[in-house]
Amino acid sequence: MTKLVITRELRALLKIPLGDLLTGNEEETMTCLEKLIVKEKPPRVICVGDKVCRNAMRAGKKSWIKIVDGKEMRKETGLDDFGGNRIFLVENTPGTINGMAWEAVAEAIKHDGSLVVVKGEEDLLTLPAVLESPERSMVIYGQPPHAGIVTIRIDKDKKDLARAVIDAMILEPDQA
Repeated sequence: MTKLVITRELRALLKIPLGDLLTGNEEETMTCLEKLIVKEKPPRVICVGDKVCRNAMRAGKKSWIKIVDGKEMRKETGLDDFGGNRIFLVENTPGTINGMAWEAVAEAIKHDGSLVVVKGEEDLLTLPAVLESPERSMVIYGQPPHAGIVTIRIDKDKKDLARAVIDAMILEPDQA
């Protein structure tokens, strides 16, 4: 099995939001997001990151797909707040995307309410989420540090952007 590894240049590039940045406190951003979802009616909503997923759960969005690692800003927060109709457990070392984690994301996206629990780091799994989501879906993640949430409306251009980032990553054998 192989894994993709991020480069320093890509890490800097990915600090720029891949979609629209919604700013404000948690309540304001969730209200704005909910209005956007009602208006656009995406076939799937995928949340990447513990804080965004927790806020979605508090807002009653149990059908959204969640990708978490039990940490916020690298501090352990646990997994008690999360649940799912289908739960996928994967390992994914920081700064990488491994094949099994990618497959879990792809499978989770097929089922509303799925939960992907990552031992390691989930941040880069945003990229396979973009590539595996149906057109018009929405991928949501937090923009550190505390800048708000990013909404990626999935279309051909966003898929091409995610594919370009993936293609620029380094392919290495996975020792896991």
